[in-house]
Amino acid sequence: MGERMQLSKDAYDRAVAFLKSHGADRTPHVNSNLLAHLEGTCELLRQWGNPAPLCLAGLCHAVYGTDGFAVAFLDPSERSQLCEVIGAEAEAMVYFYASCDRRYVYPQIERAAPVEFRDRFSETVFVPDEALFRSFLELTFANELELVTTPALVDYTRETFGVLFERCRDLVSQAAFAHFTALCGEPTLI
Repeated sequence: MGERMQLSKDAYDRAVAFLKSHGADRTPHVNSNLLAHLEGTCELLRQWGNPAPLCLAGLCHAVYGTDGFAVAFLDPSERSQLCEVIGAEAEAMVYFYASCDRRYVYPQIERAAPVEFRDRFSETVFVPDEALFRSFLELTFANELELVTTPALVDYTRETFGVLFERCRDLVSQAAFAHFTALCGEPTLI
């Protein structure tokens, strides 16, 4: 998933300032506000040992909205603005994550099979680069698992993502999969 480098405080602070300037700290989200969720997602990715660009992508993953969260701070036509803040590699991951047509992509995910990805903005269909797809899955784990703070959310995550996450066992880091099983139990019990 790329070179392992520490996420600098300066890069993190620039991204948080950008998010605040667009109201992420005032946007309601599941357990608090969107900024708190974005920071938590970034922190999980950092704890799991991911490279700085993926951590920054985790911090900014909702800037264009997602298939599951309609609020967007930038239109995909304004990608250069986010690129200036977090860099091209991290921004490309943010766009890829935000553009995922989940109903099309998720059912295809198997450990050994290539997945056709559908971009919900452009409606193009393609087989993504393996490294980018693995980063997408790692970010998917962090995004969903960051929300798990109550027994009801554990049950929801287990029911909604259990089968998908089991199929991703060999496509995400051991740390990400271990975090999932620590929160939701062994997938064989799902």
